Amino acid sequence: MIHGRLMGKRILIEDVADASTLRNKGFVGKNIGQKLSLDLVTSLDLIKRKKIEVSKGTRSISTELIEASLSIEEKKTAIAFHFLKMKGKKPVIRDRMLTSVGTRVLVFQNGEHIDFTSIKGKSSLLAVVDEEGNCLLYSIRKITIGRKLRRNGKNSPSKPYNLRELLDKKGVRVASGLKFGSEFRLYDGNSSHAKYLMMKGNGPLVMDLVARVRIAQSVRKTFVQAAYDEKRKGFNFFEIAWLRL
Repeated sequence: MIHGRLMGKRILIEDVADASTLRNKGFVGKNIGQKLSLDLVTSLDLIKRKKIEVSKGTRSISTELIEASLSIEEKKTAIAFHFLKMKGKKPVIRDRMLTSVGTRVLVFQNGEHIDFTSIKGKSSLLAVVDEEGNCLLYSIRKITIGRKLRRNGKNSPSKPYNLRELLDKKGVRVASGLKFGSEFRLYDGNSSHAKYLMMKGNGPLVMDLVARVRIAQSVRKTFVQAAYDEKRKGFNFFEIAWLRL
């Protein structure tokens, strides 16, 4: 088994062959010559899967001891990292950022609010974790709904923006989403079945989002969160889907 040595908040893999083995398997850390220094989150996953053992001096270090030294953010990330690794999703931590197959993973605990105004890029992953170590994974994708409107033209909605007014001007058929626990149902073309369920808000509670996505997918619809972008003076639409792994 590969052996590591605890040094502050890092695990040092001193054996050159062992360090090379971990690099070849996709584990990213800091290279110290031919040695490899791993963060505690990555190391914790390896310990749980019995890939490495860690010691400090002559004392063996347990997973409980490492977990106790993690910050709240590190503990959440550790749960998501281990889940992704067990599901074959190749998680990597670089500059304290968790990614999976090149896509950023946002990690939230079940009692937190998600700030959609802070989400950058067209797509990302969302990991929702709880204190018992459970994890759910979602895809988040920024999408366009309805036709594109000309800014400040006759088709541009009045300000401040009203979401229902905006959707109407974009040519989207809208109905109440109350019976599905959402604000709106959105229809595609002349279809008699709604394609989307939508809520608006920049900081929904994680558990509310989990419930709404579950309802949407159970009735074969897609859940969309509409978040207002103050800088752009318009709404961003985020398609959110639970990934069954």
